[in-house]
Amino acid sequence: MNFSASAADERVLEVELSDDALSVSLRDGRIITVPLVWYPRLLNATPAQRRNWKIAGGGYGIHWPDLDEDLSTEGLLRGAPAPKSGSSTSHPRLDLLLTQRQQQVVSLLTQGLTQKEIATQLRLSPRTVQTNVQRVLLKLGSKAPSELKKLALPFRFRFSESALRSGRSSK
Repeated sequence: MNFSASAADERVLEVELSDDALSVSLRDGRIITVPLVWYPRLLNATPAQRRNWKIAGGGYGIHWPDLDEDLSTEGLLRGAPAPKSGSSTSHPRLDLLLTQRQQQVVSLLTQGLTQKEIATQLRLSPRTVQTNVQRVLLKLGSKAPSELKKLALPFRFRFSESALRSGRSSK
C-alpha cells in the first residue's frame, strides 16, 4: 500500500468567529479552534470589527485593522493566548509571529552581525541561520534580506546575554 503524507502548510485559508471561539482553517486542511476569551480585543469587538480581518505575514498571520490585533498560526498551534496588557514590547504580537530562535537571529542582525557571526555565536550551522532569515522574511512579507534590518528595527528586539546563550528571550 502506497501513501504519502502531505507537507504541513500552516498558512491561513479562512477565519471564522463565533460568540465564544476563533476557528482558523489552514491550507493543509487542519482547523485550529481556540477560546475567544484568550483574545480580549476580539472578544469585546463588534461583529463588524471581527469580520474585518486580513491575511498577513506571508499567509502565516491574521490582522484585524480595526482592532490592531495580530495573530499567527504558529502561536495558535502552540495554544498561546494574548499577552497580558501592559506588555513592554512595542509590537505585542510579534512574539507569536516569530519563534524565539527567529527573534534571536533578527536581534543579532539588527545589531550588525553577519549570518556567519550569528551562526558562531548561537552555535548553529550557517544554513540554519539562513533558513531562519528566509522564514522571517516570509512572515514579515519581504523578499530581500537587506530589508530585514529596516523591517525589524521598529520591533526593537531585546535579549539579555544569558537569553542569547540559553535560547530564551527576556521580556
